[in-house]
Amino acid sequence: MMLDLVILTKPRIVLMLVLSGVLAGYAGAGGQPDPARLAGFALAGGMAAAGAAAFNHFVDRDVDRRMDRTAARPLPAGRLEPLRALEVGAVLSLAGVSAAAVLLGGAVALVLLAGIAVYAGLYSLWLKRRTAWNIVLGGTAGSLMVLAGWLSQTGTPGPGAWLLFAWLFLWTPSHFWPLAIVVRDEYARAGIPMLPVTAGPRRAAWLTLANTLALVVLSLIPALWGWYRGRHTLAVAAAGAVMVALNLAVALAGPGRRERLAWRLYKLSGPYLGWILAVFALALAGRG
Repeated sequence: MMLDLVILTKPRIVLMLVLSGVLAGYAGAGGQPDPARLAGFALAGGMAAAGAAAFNHFVDRDVDRRMDRTAARPLPAGRLEPLRALEVGAVLSLAGVSAAAVLLGGAVALVLLAGIAVYAGLYSLWLKRRTAWNIVLGGTAGSLMVLAGWLSQTGTPGPGAWLLFAWLFLWTPSHFWPLAIVVRDEYARAGIPMLPVTAGPRRAAWLTLANTLALVVLSLIPALWGWYRGRHTLAVAAAGAVMVALNLAVALAGPGRRERLAWRLYKLSGPYLGWILAVFALALAGRG
C-alpha cells in the first residue's frame, strides 16, 4: 500500500519539476540563493506537485483503465480506493501551499496554488478530454513551478523568470507529443483527443518539430541579451541541434520507425531541458 501511495504522487515528474524550480531559484539569485528558502521551496513545491498528481490519478482513473500504459496504476487496478487519492491530493496540496505561504510568502503560495489548479483542474478535468491542444495549455503548470522557484529567491519576476516560464511552456509539447505518437492507439481507444489521434502521427511529428524549433530559438535569447558567453551559447545551440535533428528524423520516418524514433525523442527531451536550465543558471551565476 505504501508503494501505491508513492505512485499516486508521480515521484519522477515531481522530482523533475522541483529540480527545474530549484535551478530557476539559483539563477534568479545569481548563483547565491538563500539555502533555507531554496530548501523551503523544494519542500513546498514538491508537496504541491505531488498533491496535484494525486488529484490527476483520481480524475483519470476511468481513462487509465482503458490504456495498457496506465492500467496497472493503483486506482484502475483496484489496489486503492478513489477516495484515498482525493485525501492524499488534498492533504499534500494544502500542506504545500501552506508551507509556501509560511516559509516563502504569499506570492509563491499563490503561484503554486495556480499550478495545482491548472494541472488537477483545467488540464485533468477539462482540456485533456476536449481538445487536441490539451497538453499545450495544461503545460502551464510546469511553467508556474519555475516561476515559483524564481520568486522564492527574488520576490518579484524579471525577464529571466518569464523566459524560463516560456521555455517550460514550449518544452511540454515537445516532450509529450512524441510519447503520444508512440501510444496513439491507446489514447484513441480511451477517447482522449491527443494531437497524434486527431491530426495523425505524421502531422503531429511535423508540429512537434515546429514547436521544438521555437523552443530552441527561445533558448538562445540569453545570448542576444548578453547573458551568455560563447561557451554557453555553444552548449545550448549544440543541444538544440540534436533535438531538432531527431525531431526531423521522426517527421520524415515512416510507420514503425517513426514510433521508435519518437520514443528516443521522448527520452531525450528530459535531459535536454535539464541541460539548458543548468547552463542558464550557471551563466547567470557567473560560474559556467
